[in-house]
Amino acid sequence: MTSISHKVTFRVSRERALDLDAEIWYAGPVDAPIRSGVSAETLVELRAAVESVKHFVLGVPEDVNVTVEYLYDLPGVSAEVWRAHRELRARLCDAGLSEGDRVELLLSA
Repeated sequence: MTSISHKVTFRVSRERALDLDAEIWYAGPVDAPIRSGVSAETLVELRAAVESVKHFVLGVPEDVNVTVEYLYDLPGVSAEVWRAHRELRARLCDAGLSEGDRVELLLSA
């Protein structure tokens, strides 16, 4: 792998798929050369789809490191709430809590 590293941001939202008549997750690249995004029924599937297209979206070879940032655009959830969530998650990580303990703590809070 080369030492070159790139970052791409995807805006994630819930959309109505007219062909499926169902709600889906959609991730569209922000400020990238290619504007079309990917969709999926679950967030796990969506992240896998983003991972499979991130190099293509930026037009870089597969051996280039590409990190992905996700911006979630959900009605009723402000940017401040997302920032607070990231800060809390970072503090819990810094405190040495495992992923399982963090999930359990947040679900029980």
